[in-house]
Amino acid sequence: MLQTRPFALSIAGFDPSGGAGLLADIKTFESHQVYGLGILTANTIQTEDSVESIRWEERNYVLQQLEVLLKRYQPRVIKVGIVQSGEELLQYLQVIKQYVPRAFIVWDPVLSSSSHFEFTKALSTSTLHAILHQIDLITPNYLEIDQLIPNTNTPQEKAQSLRSSCAVLLKGGHRTESQAMDQLYLPEKTHSFYPQCIYPTTKHGTGCVLSSAIASHIALNYSLDQAVLKAKKYVEQLLASNSTLLAYHV
Repeated sequence: MLQTRPFALSIAGFDPSGGAGLLADIKTFESHQVYGLGILTANTIQTEDSVESIRWEERNYVLQQLEVLLKRYQPRVIKVGIVQSGEELLQYLQVIKQYVPRAFIVWDPVLSSSSHFEFTKALSTSTLHAILHQIDLITPNYLEIDQLIPNTNTPQEKAQSLRSSCAVLLKGGHRTESQAMDQLYLPEKTHSFYPQCIYPTTKHGTGCVLSSAIASHIALNYSLDQAVLKAKKYVEQLLASNSTLLAYHV
């Protein structure tokens, strides 16, 4: 008897290099034996180390795609990448809650590229909290959480302030101490995840892959802390896959 795979949906931008965004999410889903569905929020002109321009998809077109897909499929997990604004994301979440209210929602808040190309418009405090109350996990790195909450608190303090709204995975790639140690903030507990090895090279799109790998393991019925642990190991395999900025999904 053929095995039925769970569905996972990525709502993200198109990176033609394949290292990040929708293509990276689908590669990650499929490598974990999860069937990947995808909706495009934006089309970019870029390589793995430079973003030249972005063209956003019309909001109503994305909403129509969401409705058609979610009427037909029941994804266990939905991963969100770049969106043009917080208000737009709230509309997407409204449709998601209407059709698949039990879906686990992961938001990887890619606000700008590593080459400093700006994606998402600045979010107000009220919009940010409205989003967080409708998702299950947010996965910012140090730079992203500072953009989301522009005050003088430390990234750890900012993550702690959000944990009552949803789980927070604070990625440690920009840590000056305990390099690459990630922290998962749950309402009553914090989990720390240390790397098995510190690699001298990096990869384009590791944040996208980490969040979609977490989504994959949630779709496969792992607990959140187990999903993060397994996803972190998967990203480390990609870091070791070759010496370029583009990872091999092996």
